[in-house]
Amino acid sequence: MDRSGEFQKWKAQSLSKADLSRKGSVDEDVVELVRLLNGREQFFTTSSCSGRILLLDGGLNGCEIQKQNCSWLLVTHRICAKDDVLSALKKARGDAVLKFEPFVLHVQCRQLQDAQILHSVAVDSGFRNSGITVGKRGKTMLVLQLPPAGLGETRDQWSAT
Repeated sequence: MDRSGEFQKWKAQSLSKADLSRKGSVDEDVVELVRLLNGREQFFTTSSCSGRILLLDGGLNGCEIQKQNCSWLLVTHRICAKDDVLSALKKARGDAVLKFEPFVLHVQCRQLQDAQILHSVAVDSGFRNSGITVGKRGKTMLVLQLPPAGLGETRDQWSAT
C-alpha cells in the first residue's frame, strides 16, 4: 500500500515542531546528520541525543528507573569537569545516580524497505544497537543507537573506520 502522501504529511508536521527529546532541540554534534536525513525524501528525524552524562537526584522514589519524574542535577553532552559534578552533587537530597547514555536517533522512514537499507548501513557503521519497528498505523521507525563505550574508549573510537 502506498502511504507516501500520508508520510509527507507526517514529515511536514514533525519538521515544523521542536525535536521530541527532553531538551527540545538537536545537539550540535548531530546537526549535520539530522539535516542530511531530513533532506532525504524517504526519512525524517523525530528526536535525537548525541550522548550525554546525567546526574539524577536519587532522593525521589524510582528515579534511577524513570528519568521523567526525576530532578536532573547535571546534564551535559560534553566531557564534564570534576568540579561540575561535585557542585551538582551538593544539590542532591540523598543518593545520586550517575548515568551515561550513548548516541540515539529516531528516524521515521517512508517504507519498510527504506528503513532496512538505512539499518544495514547503520549496523555496518557501528550502530550495533539499532532496530526497526512498524506501528499499527503503518509508521516505520528506525532507532539508531551506538552501544555504550567500554572502559578506556572515547567518543572518537565509537565510529567504524
